[in-house]
Amino acid sequence: MELIVTSEASWLKKWDAFVIHQNKACHLNLSAWNSSFLSYGFQYEIVIAIENGEIIGGYTAVIAKVALFKFYIVPYGPIIIEEKINQLNSLIEYTLKRAKHHKTCYIHINLPCTKQINSHTYNHLPKIEILDEAAIGHLFKYVYSSSGINWKSVDGYENEEALIMSFKPSVRRYIRSSQRKGLALQLAIDEETIKKGYQLCLENAKNKGYSLRDWNSFKDTIINLVFANNAKFLLAVYDGQIKGAALIIKAGNYYSYILGGTVKEKPDFLAGHFLHYEAIKMAYTEKLSGYNISLGGSKGVVSLKESYADAQLYFKEGQYHWILKPLQFKLFLLVEKHFKKHKKTISKLLSFLKK
Repeated sequence: MELIVTSEASWLKKWDAFVIHQNKACHLNLSAWNSSFLSYGFQYEIVIAIENGEIIGGYTAVIAKVALFKFYIVPYGPIIIEEKINQLNSLIEYTLKRAKHHKTCYIHINLPCTKQINSHTYNHLPKIEILDEAAIGHLFKYVYSSSGINWKSVDGYENEEALIMSFKPSVRRYIRSSQRKGLALQLAIDEETIKKGYQLCLENAKNKGYSLRDWNSFKDTIINLVFANNAKFLLAVYDGQIKGAALIIKAGNYYSYILGGTVKEKPDFLAGHFLHYEAIKMAYTEKLSGYNISLGGSKGVVSLKESYADAQLYFKEGQYHWILKPLQFKLFLLVEKHFKKHKKTISKLLSFLKK
C-alpha cells in the first residue's frame, strides 16, 4: 500500500469519484467540502491509499489553527475497502505521522463503526494495535465530525408506491398532503438561485437560534459541489415563491441532508416533508442505497427525522483521539471555555482575517 498526500487536480478528481461510490465514505471526505475551511484560515490535506494503481482508501484532514494551538482533525475515517481492512492500522498510524509533521497538539479520527449491521459502516474490525495508544471520544469540537447516520434505505422497492408505503402511516399522510398543496420541485443550478435558497436557510437559523456559515464563506463550496453534480440544492416553490430549501450531497453511495429551511406560515405548506421525500425519491431514482436524513436539531426536527429513518447509527465505537503535546493541550482546555462563548465571533474573525 502506497500513501500519498496530494492536492493535484487529477488525483482529487479520482478521490472524489472513489468517495461518491465507496459505501464507507461520506461527504466529509470530498475535496470541495474540505476546501471550505480555507476561508477560516485553516488548512486541509487529502491522503490517498493506493495499491496496484487503484485507490483502496484514505482520508481528509483539517489542520485547524487558533492562536498558539494546532489540531489535526479527521472528521470521517480513515476509510478503506473491506477487502483491505487489515491495512487500516497502517492508515491510522499515518494520521499520527502527519499530525506530528504539522506539529499539532491533538489529533482525532472518526471511524464509521456501528454495532448495527449496515453496509455503510464497519460492523466488525480486526485488531488495530495503534488504537491501544488512543483515548476514546473527541475533545475538540470546532471542526464538525459526524456522530453517525440517520438512515433510510431505498433498496429493494419495486416502485415508488412501495417506497411510500415503507413509511409510517403518519409520515405517508404528511408526504401526500405536501404533494397536494401545489408545491413544485426546482433544482437551483445557478449562483443567484442557490443564494436565494441559502438566504432562507440563514433566516431559519437566525429565528431558531443556531449558527450557520454566512453565504460568502460557504458559497464556493456549495456552488462547486452543485456544478460537479455531487450535490443538489432543492427548492420547494409555490406560485414563484420559495417555500422551502434543502442542500443534499451525494457520497458513500447515498444522499445526505446537510441543511435546509422553510417558510413558517399558515396554512402550512409542509415544505420540509415535501423536500425530504423528494430527496429520498432522488436517491431511489438514481439507484443509490439510501438517504441519510442526518442526526441532531431541535426537538421537533429530531422527531421529524426519526419518523423518516429506519435506524440511527452512531459512531461512538469509532471515535478516538491522541494528545501529542500534553502541556499545550492542557493550556487549550483552560481557555477553551472562552472559545465556546465566542465560537461564532471567532469564525467570523478568522474569515475576515483571511480576506
